[in-house]
Amino acid sequence: MRWDQSPRYLILASFAAAIASAGAGLAAIWDHAGYNVGAGLLALLSPLLAWRAWNLTRHRRLEGIQRSQLVLRLRQLPPVDLRIVAVPNAEAVSFARQLRDAFLEAGWPATGVYRATPTQAGRTGLFLAVRDTNAPPASAQYLLLALGEFGLQAVRSASSKLPSANALELLVGLRRTAE
Repeated sequence: MRWDQSPRYLILASFAAAIASAGAGLAAIWDHAGYNVGAGLLALLSPLLAWRAWNLTRHRRLEGIQRSQLVLRLRQLPPVDLRIVAVPNAEAVSFARQLRDAFLEAGWPATGVYRATPTQAGRTGLFLAVRDTNAPPASAQYLLLALGEFGLQAVRSASSKLPSANALELLVGLRRTAE
């Protein structure tokens, strides 16, 4: 992960810019007026870095222990064809890619990330679609339980676009505001 994608580093950079801004402002009193320009620029940089850090803390992430444990759990399940779809939202697409990468690492034949249909664009949360909700494959229930073990609550839904009765589709919707 790059430093500009880590909220921790951005918050530290924000504090450093604020402290440097205050120091440059104090130095301008005694020494040189050019310090005021530097202090002003640093004062503008500090809230920008803080905003970026706040924005990143609101993104769903699949990292560290949660990711490695999910991969281990998925390796225990029989892999099935999985299609991953995301609503047209940068945060949802990023999270869908993280999920896809975890499935691929676990040896699942996962494909995607595909754009959700316009009828799905406003959905929030995770949805695991099967072709026939009256006779869902056992793998759907296993996957729902496995995702739930790691705090990824998914709701079962239907999709007639799936190529076979055993294929699954994971829709990553918008982030719930209550999360």
